[in-house]
Amino acid sequence: MRESRISSRTALVLAGGTAGLAALPASASGAGERIRITRVELFTVVVPMQDDIINSPEFSPDTLSEFPKAHKFILKAHTDSGIIGVGETSRELEESAVRRNAAALTGANVLDLNLARLELPDRSSYSGFEMALYDIVGKAFLWPVYRLLGGLAQRKVLVNYWCGRKNPADIRRVAQRALAGHFQGIKIKGRPGDPVAKSVAAIAEVAPKLKITVDFNGHHKDAAEFLPIGQALDAVGNMLVIEDPITKTDLAGYRALKNKLKTPIALHLGDPKAMIAAIRAGACSIFNTGPAPSMASFVSNSYLAGAAGMPVWHGSGHELGILDAAMLHSCAAAPNCTLPSDILSYERVDDLIVNPIEIRESYAIVSDRPGLGVELDEDAVRRYQVKS
Repeated sequence: MRESRISSRTALVLAGGTAGLAALPASASGAGERIRITRVELFTVVVPMQDDIINSPEFSPDTLSEFPKAHKFILKAHTDSGIIGVGETSRELEESAVRRNAAALTGANVLDLNLARLELPDRSSYSGFEMALYDIVGKAFLWPVYRLLGGLAQRKVLVNYWCGRKNPADIRRVAQRALAGHFQGIKIKGRPGDPVAKSVAAIAEVAPKLKITVDFNGHHKDAAEFLPIGQALDAVGNMLVIEDPITKTDLAGYRALKNKLKTPIALHLGDPKAMIAAIRAGACSIFNTGPAPSMASFVSNSYLAGAAGMPVWHGSGHELGILDAAMLHSCAAAPNCTLPSDILSYERVDDLIVNPIEIRESYAIVSDRPGLGVELDEDAVRRYQVKS
């Protein structure tokens, strides 16, 4: 592969920003340098989950049991320097929308782009192109992406095991797998009518040291309906976080639950204005502030939460290896990302990268390799590729 030729002056421009890369003035040293995108390849893939991860049979089908059937796009952004950046979109996007972004970037000089505020015609696939561009710039400068996002704040990132909606008998197997994998906790899903407190108690019987996060995805009607469930979870004694128990707009309801329950309450928010409103309302103690809309926004949102004295974690849509690597670099650059992040590609039958993200004693290890630090497994992509 032919390396791009980048001056020290251009390198200083990169180092000077926390996440952005703005065009150099015409008179500046290095202003004529370029890493131009020549084409973007798209691959449509569907990668199943491993068995016994999502729901007990009586809870399916629902959105949780069906999401692994949804397609994703894998991106390869080629440049005239020979560097290739890889990216991964979220699920179920329109191919035409992804191709609009590919067309908009073809011919662009990556060194003329502001990576923190990309001007792309389609927002739905923004993050997939963002990570491919960060990957290109990191490879060009031999920098891991976390340096482009503001620098290394933590060498390893806490992660948990994960499952969907499980009955008390089935969740015992989940707890045993979490123990075998040396995880510190499990994140599970809950819906109205589920025996969530009994399932959490079953985990406590199998593995009393595991700490549990329950994500309700806002399905309960209001604080009055949820309060008895929250109190039952409190009584078990192994809870870490309750996430999104009711609709996110009911900040008064969140404040009431926060004041009445022992378990910390988290809101999953990506909009900084919504985070500020929640902070002012005293609605939660913790934020899940990923994955949308971008790597750069996660880092800035984490600093916003940190200014209020609140820790964060990085959520996900249960991704593959490229997006998980991008999330890992974002977490590495966020000093208050101290709750277990949803880096979960190890639960798919394949993550589509050559070397899986290393998870050691419940921590994902941050790569120092240039760019995102992962290599696309071309054979695996072909194995799981589908016609769009």
